[in-house]
Amino acid sequence: MSDGQQSSAESYFDRTVAEASASGGTIVHMDDLDSYEIATGLFFRPLFGENVSLNFVTFPPRSGFPTHTHPEEQISIVREGEMEVTVGEITRGVRPGDVIVMPPNVPHAGRTLDEPCRLIDVFAPGRDGIRDVIAEADPVRAAEVDRWWFDDGEPR
Repeated sequence: MSDGQQSSAESYFDRTVAEASASGGTIVHMDDLDSYEIATGLFFRPLFGENVSLNFVTFPPRSGFPTHTHPEEQISIVREGEMEVTVGEITRGVRPGDVIVMPPNVPHAGRTLDEPCRLIDVFAPGRDGIRDVIAEADPVRAAEVDRWWFDDGEPR
């Protein structure tokens, strides 16, 4: 590098603590997030940031989501199980490790087969419509009903 230049990695992490906001921020385990059963066996564990939202979703066997659109961009990461997903004109089976990108206002749908499927959904900007969905969900469901993350095959 020439004199006075930093590598892109150094520049990326160069922001000082004094420049950062002193308020906000949290650290939480996903199993400690409130779990909402929005339909029989369909669980949401949403988390809302300032400009993004995250949702840990568990789909039961032989379920899914109908074709719909929304103005937020969505990226989904398959954590467990498999499902068939359609995004625009593309239909494909997805499995753990697959990442699905749904641009704003593009129709998408998905369905599980004989096994449950767990996705991590990220929305930017945050998807406030999820707040409406969970407001109508079963509010008495304890997080224990759907432990989301497993270490060595055992619930945390």
